[in-house]
Amino acid sequence: MIAPIAGGWIVENPKLSWRWTEYVTLIISLFAFLIALLFLPETHLPTLLKWKAAHLRELTGNDRYQPEDDEGSFLDQMKSVGSLPVKFWLTEPVVAIFGIYLVLLYILLFSFLSGFDYIFKKTYDLSPGYTGSCFGASALGATAFTLLAPGLYTAAREKTEHVRKRPLSPEFRLWPAIIAGPLLSAALFCLGWTARPDITIWSPLAACFVFGGCLCAIYVSTYEYIIDSYGESSSIALASITFVRYLVAGAMAIAARPMFMNIGVPWTMTGLGIVAAILSPAPFVFWWIGGTLRNKSPYAAGDDER
Repeated sequence: MIAPIAGGWIVENPKLSWRWTEYVTLIISLFAFLIALLFLPETHLPTLLKWKAAHLRELTGNDRYQPEDDEGSFLDQMKSVGSLPVKFWLTEPVVAIFGIYLVLLYILLFSFLSGFDYIFKKTYDLSPGYTGSCFGASALGATAFTLLAPGLYTAAREKTEHVRKRPLSPEFRLWPAIIAGPLLSAALFCLGWTARPDITIWSPLAACFVFGGCLCAIYVSTYEYIIDSYGESSSIALASITFVRYLVAGAMAIAARPMFMNIGVPWTMTGLGIVAAILSPAPFVFWWIGGTLRNKSPYAAGDDER
């Protein structure tokens, strides 16, 4: 969400070209890659055990040191898990429903990249720099949730079985999404119908603030729920969601401009708001039946295993 702010001012600067948006991205990516390469430790337990067993065999010359679950070579691992992301989408309701929800969130985020030209630039006659800066409202909303989340989780846990030292149910993770779902839909309707020259710009900016907070709340809650539910299989579940999310959202970034141009801001946002409203009960539904679904899943950890 911060990227369009920098991009807007880079493009507006007469001494720079649009290519500098790519150069800055490359510089930041290279720095992050080097930090990860040099300092990011391996944390995958089966991999660590495999390395430890190989080290002990080398030190002792004794082949009895073998990892409990040898996953084989990289090619063997790819053969065994390559089809699982598709299987998760087809057989796991949690992955399918929340995957669609996250696809919607990224459709919204990607469509805003070009949609803000119609929502703010054309409506309020803003420059590219100020148009990009409007993303700051969404960034502030996401930041607000991030800062408030630890305190909110602590307060909520006081009302749960966590205080009695029992395992925390994965469904507990969903309460921010339950609250954020209806607010997301309301924010989209507000953004679509108040982005008008005769209404102050602070109204759509407030809607963007709420959108940013809701996006972060739903995203974090969903990921936490999937990780808690699927354990070691969560990486496959998240990978399948991530692949579809970017595939669809990337295509939506191309389709967004014709949508805003042909049917206008109000009806584009209304359509997306209706989809958000249809999906908003999903976290509440899983709050009630998530345990039953986990008990029936061959990959998720049921309540009897926790």
